[in-house]
Amino acid sequence: MSTYLYLECLDHDPPLGSDSEVGQHLYDLPRIRDEIANRATFVAASDLHPDYPDRYTNASAMFFVQHPHCTIGIRDEYGHEHPLAAEADQ
Repeated sequence: MSTYLYLECLDHDPPLGSDSEVGQHLYDLPRIRDEIANRATFVAASDLHPDYPDRYTNASAMFFVQHPHCTIGIRDEYGHEHPLAAEADQ
């Protein structure tokens, strides 16, 4: 079953969500978490205008450039928040 996943900037009230989904299934969570952990690399590379391998990573990179130092969260299309640590899934 599809579950669209979005990034959120939690430093705003209400939180600002990404314009595009950054994943379509819960099995995308490890990749999304890895992208969040490496956010500084995406921000640093933004001047080079890279084209990442998929539209989801491109959406993440664009969000990171807009929110380079903000607290980031993950929320799905149903409003459920997903933890940034994989251990919390269990």
